[in-house]
Order: sequence, then C-alpha cells, then structure tokens
Amino acid sequence: MLIPRRAALACLASAPLARPALAQSQPQPGWSPTQPVRAVCGSSPGSITDLIARVVQPGLAQRLGQTVVVDNRPGAGGNIAGEFLARAAPDGHTIMVVSGGIMTLNPHLYREMPFNPARDIKLVSRITAGGFLLAVPASIGVTDVDGLIAHLRRKGEAANYGSPGIGFAMHVGTEVFLNATGLKVTHVPYRGSAAAINALLAGEVDFLFDSRGPLLSGLQSGKLRVIANGGTLPDLVYPDLPRLSDRFPDVVVQSWTAIAAPGGIPDPILRRLDDAMRATLQDPEVVERLRAIGNGPAYLGPEALAAFFAEERARAARGVELARITPQ
Repeated sequence: MLIPRRAALACLASAPLARPALAQSQPQPGWSPTQPVRAVCGSSPGSITDLIARVVQPGLAQRLGQTVVVDNRPGAGGNIAGEFLARAAPDGHTIMVVSGGIMTLNPHLYREMPFNPARDIKLVSRITAGGFLLAVPASIGVTDVDGLIAHLRRKGEAANYGSPGIGFAMHVGTEVFLNATGLKVTHVPYRGSAAAINALLAGEVDFLFDSRGPLLSGLQSGKLRVIANGGTLPDLVYPDLPRLSDRFPDVVVQSWTAIAAPGGIPDPILRRLDDAMRATLQDPEVVERLRAIGNGPAYLGPEALAAFFAEERARAARGVELARITPQ
C-alpha cells in the first residue's frame, strides 16, 4: 500500500526515538528549566518547520531534563509566533523553531512588523540549512547553468520563471541570480509550490527554484531535471550538483531553521540551550530522521549563527530590492 508523502513524513516525525540512544544523554549541569519548555512554531502541523521541531523535541527534552511542548501558532508568515516569542520572558522556558524567512524576509514584506527580529529575538543554534534546487523541464534539453543561460537568451522577452509567490525566498533568490547573469526574465508567481511546479512540467515557465520534496515526482518521472544547488552546503541527495555560489558568490538561495529565544536571554541560559541542541544534532537517530525529511543537520552555535544571520539579512535586503517588492 502506498502512503501519501505528507502522511509518511508526519508519521516519521511523530515516531519516538530509540530509547537507548536517548538514555545515554543526561541533563547537563548548570541552568535547568523548572517547568515545561514551550517550543513555538510559526507554521501548521505537518509543515517542514513543524516536522523539524518534532524531530528535535525528544532530544531537547532529554538533555534539558524537562518536557518540551511544540506549540503551533501559524499566521502572518510566522509573525504571530515571532511576536509571541519576542514578548515572552527571557527565562529559557519559551523558545522557537524559527525559519530563515521570518528572520530575514518578513521585515521587508510587512509594512508594520510586530517585533524586530534582529533586536527582539536571539538566535541560539542553527538546526538545518539546505539549498533550493534550480530545476528545468527535461523537454528543453538544458543540462547545466550555461545551457539555461543560453536558452533564456535565445527566448529573449518570452523567457519567464515561476515561483510559489511574491516575496518567497525562491522569488527573491531568482532575482539575485538573474542580476548576476545579466538576464531579463519575467516572473510568474503562483499560489504555492505545487502550482508553480505544475507550470514547469507543462512548459509554461522555463525554470524555478524549489525544495527537493515538491520536485520529487517530476524528477522521478524524468520530466524535470535539477541543474544547480542554490545553497552553500552540498545537497543530501545530489552531493555533486554544482553550487551556484561557487560561480556567482552573491547567489545563495537557501532555507534554514534555528532555535531562537527572546532577546535579552541571559548568557548561561542561552549556552545551556545551545549545548542541548548541539548534542541533540549529534544523535544518529536525529540525524537519520532529519535526513529522511530532506534536511540534514547543519549546526552553528550562537556566534557563528550571528555572523550567518548578518549575511542572510544582507542577501535578503538585496534580493527584495532587485525584486522591487513593496511592503504590504
């Protein structure tokens, strides 16, 4: 019996970790939570961020010596959850599994933000990072980036690309890619990845960036081809796929997740949360489950993550400027 992919992922994320692996990790000395820890998530159950939260949930609970509860608060592109975190007491009992878009793109997409991500939220540990894949219809005969550039130049004003919507990382990142290549291509926004990929399959658009999961059916059927990795890390399934940043240093089209806390959180609590997340991401069971949903661990601690965040903010600002997005 075939199980729908979303249902399979949900089952995977909710399955308990092997107890022996967890039993080896005991709560560390220092600060410990005195009540259940609320892990806020800005998207609905079954979303990729929610699945990641539920994969790391048992390991965090084990290492913190306290229950960790995932609290889904979707809406406003994650701003509802972000505001909840920003207003929470900085005592370690409220954290958030935050996506890169909330932290870097939302300030450019919303005229009135209920919080300042750079001031009111403290990033603790990066959990995952992965590049969006540059995909083309197999029917156009393009096998690499040079071939795509030549194809788009031949089409001229008729060339276009798809995205899941205005302001998504895939839209903003594509504009950075086009600026780096000097190409003029029309953006065709759709309502979600499924609609954009259907348009790619039908030949209505020439290329797009998206995650491996939504592209999988087209890749397996041979109707789609991926020709480049938009991220800075090798892809889990296509480790030899060329990275655009190796050729165009400014072109980085990727997603990431991190554990975050309210701004002003004391350093000892931040370090304790970071220690718990770092150890959790070293657990082979967690590694396997993250890879199964297409997001291998990509740990960064507070200092390295702060530098990474600064780079991502600059990229987002540049991409939004090139895309000429007006805040709503």
